[in-house]
Amino acid sequence: MDKDLKIIKRKVKYPRIELKTGILTLILPKDRKISPAQFIKRHKSWIESKRRLIEELKQEYKNKKLIQRSEKRLFFLVNELIPLIERKLQIKPKKISFRLMKTKWGSCSKGKTISFNVLMKYLPKHLIRYIIFHEMAHLLVPKHNKNFWYFIQKEFPQYKEYEKALLGYWFLINSEVI
Repeated sequence: MDKDLKIIKRKVKYPRIELKTGILTLILPKDRKISPAQFIKRHKSWIESKRRLIEELKQEYKNKKLIQRSEKRLFFLVNELIPLIERKLQIKPKKISFRLMKTKWGSCSKGKTISFNVLMKYLPKHLIRYIIFHEMAHLLVPKHNKNFWYFIQKEFPQYKEYEKALLGYWFLINSEVI
């Protein structure tokens, strides 16, 4: 079994694997008996390909420069972009908040509150716009399903490149800032 393995038992329906922080994390349902070793074995090729991607991105992004923007400037920028996206999507969040997040750039609650990671301040403007659009799209399509990605692709045909860039910046920020 993996030496850097984190197992979290949570009230979820299906087990899943995450490598968002570079540490292999299994999210397992509380109420089901699932062997972590068998689960890892079954998904070994996916884990290995994701780890290769992470290493490639770390190399690709290690010399990138982070944007030096204050949190105040980030708040201003986000609040400038939100009305543009609200008009495009014809929907408004109930509340916008900012906080430090350990594993994601943003989140959208069932109560229509959108939270953004303050670490976005280090990102180029086009990626900030993408994150805002992504989270606001969740007001219309809550889950990351085919409909959601189709919706995202209409506005950002290159969304897979943006997702890859966000992962590259994630590891760069975590190595230089945190």
